Amino acid sequence: GRGVLEGAFLVLEELARLGEAGLTQLSSATGLPKSTTHRLLDQLVALGAVHRGEGGRYRVGARAFRLGQMWEPAPVLRTAAARPARQLAITVGESVSVAVLNASDALIVAGVLGRADEVWPLRPGAVLPVASAAEAAIKASRPRAAAPDGYPRTEWTRRLTGVRDHGVAFDYESALPPLACVAAPVHDPAGTTVAAIATVVLDSRRLASLAEAVRATADRISANLARIPGASRALRLLDESEPG
Repeated sequence: GRGVLEGAFLVLEELARLGEAGLTQLSSATGLPKSTTHRLLDQLVALGAVHRGEGGRYRVGARAFRLGQMWEPAPVLRTAAARPARQLAITVGESVSVAVLNASDALIVAGVLGRADEVWPLRPGAVLPVASAAEAAIKASRPRAAAPDGYPRTEWTRRLTGVRDHGVAFDYESALPPLACVAAPVHDPAGTTVAAIATVVLDSRRLASLAEAVRATADRISANLARIPGASRALRLLDESEPG
C-alpha cells in the first residue's frame, strides 16, 4: 500500500487541481479509502497545509501555499520563454504552457492562462496526463522513448514520427478531453530538446491553423536560450531527468 507521505501528497495534489473539495470527492479523486483520506486531512489541517472551511470543504492551506511559492523551476527556460509565450497567447487567444519532463511526466513550468484553465488548471506545477502533446514533442528526439504505460506502442511511434516530420505534436481531445492541444519542441543551444511549448484549445478544429504559430514560438524560445550564457549547462538537469 501507499505510505503516509505519498498519500498526503496525493491529497494535496488533488486539492491543488480541484481548488476546493469535500471528503468524498477527495477520496474518489485520490483512490484512497475515505477513512484514510479523513485521517490524512486531519493531519494536514493540524499542520496548516490544508484549510478546512464551513461545510467540511477543504482547500490548500497557507503553509503549503508558502512552500509552493519557493519553487522556481527551470529559471533559464522561464526567462527565455516569457515574452514569446505571452505573444503566442495574444496571437491565438488561448492558454499557453511550457512543459519539461520530470522523470516520465510532463510538468508545466510556465505559461499564460486562458479559457482552457476553466476546464483544467494549466498552472506551473501541474502534471499533464500521459501521452500529452507536450510529452510527445519532447520525447520525439529520444530514440528509445517507450510508449507511456497503457498507450498503444504503434500509435505512440506514429505520433513521434509525426513530430520528427512536421515539428509539432497534436492531441485531439484524447489526453485531457474536451481539451485539444498542439505542441512544439524547444531546444537548448546544443540542439537537445529540453521542453515543449503548447497551446490548449476547446475546439480541436483549430489545431491545424495554430501549428505554425506554435512552431515559430518554439523556435524563438530556442533562439533566446542560445543568447543566454551557460544555458546548456543550466538546462542539463532537465535533459537528464528522463533517461529514455
